[in-house]
Amino acid sequence: MAIGIIAEYNPFHAGHAFQISQIKKFTDAEIVALMSGSFTQRGTPAILDKWTRAKLAVMGGVDLVLELPFTVAVRSAQDFSRGGVNLLSQLGIIDTLAFGAEVSDLEKLKLAASTFSKESFQQELKSAMATGKSYAAAVTEILSSVAQIDAGQPNTILAIEYLRALPKNIQPLLIPRGEIKSSATEIRRLLYQKNVAWQKISVPPAVLDELKSIELVREDFLLRPILAKLLISNLENLREIYGMAEGIEFKLIESARRAKTFEELITGIVNRRFPISRVKRLLLHFLIGFTEEISGHYARVLAFNERGRALLKQIRAVPIVTKVAQHLTSKEILSGRISEPYKKNLAFDLRATDLREILFERPNFSGKDFLTPPYFK
Repeated sequence: MAIGIIAEYNPFHAGHAFQISQIKKFTDAEIVALMSGSFTQRGTPAILDKWTRAKLAVMGGVDLVLELPFTVAVRSAQDFSRGGVNLLSQLGIIDTLAFGAEVSDLEKLKLAASTFSKESFQQELKSAMATGKSYAAAVTEILSSVAQIDAGQPNTILAIEYLRALPKNIQPLLIPRGEIKSSATEIRRLLYQKNVAWQKISVPPAVLDELKSIELVREDFLLRPILAKLLISNLENLREIYGMAEGIEFKLIESARRAKTFEELITGIVNRRFPISRVKRLLLHFLIGFTEEISGHYARVLAFNERGRALLKQIRAVPIVTKVAQHLTSKEILSGRISEPYKKNLAFDLRATDLREILFERPNFSGKDFLTPPYFK
């Protein structure tokens, strides 16, 4: 059985390399990474395309990289974690989930995770949200008090959600975080500076080479497609979008009428109940046309090595997607007549790839998902 990781590798950096090295100290088991595709959990475009990030992960020690579907990846921390764990479980080859957190005490994390099932927690949560706090802010405040930890740190939030979602046949493996010179967030910030301080970016040499050669993705280019789609949308259309609730559609319309930039659009929508990451995810759902949860699982292969190849032969319960054309045709996508649930989810991944292409000076709509094979080392 293999060790699972749920990751974004945006980009793959020294902290990720450290985590993999620590796993290899514990066991010689194969490592399977479920990785976000074209967009991340916070609703932002990935700095490198999904195939390049998957290749770099395999070069960094992962044996098999599968795409975490858009309909799971671009969701709240709870849904991201639950969906990722569910897919890992469905593969039938994972018995351990490895993850890092700012908190190094697994028992405290387990205590925080168990708090969700208590009636007192639900009452406190309801009271906190009644004061105008977002769900995330309310949960963080309560868990920090109960478990005596800072439950607001991003990796700690995910760790708690992983523990909540884990089935009995998958064990947690908490990897204490090493001394990280620069986080993925800091690396991305440095990349967008006019004169990039490359010496401050702590990534493996192969990743650095890729980062030095790319055209940077432009999130602000999302403004025009959002405005264009709003022109042909009405309130009923907007309310069908997954996550569109509590009258946020009115704030979207109002902000769109005033905004001159993508940043202004976001700022006009954000409030205490709708933090920036939730707003960005919502706008991606709007552009992609994501209206409801779809239960179909599949294993979309992005990169693997010999050990990963052997693992693929053991997967029986879900379809393995190495060539998209064997599962979806352009005709099916254009017609919208896709019957099988896993194919509907797969179609969203393809839309996300094309949407990310809009965020460059010269978009490339050559059908990358149909043309790009998995990387094999």
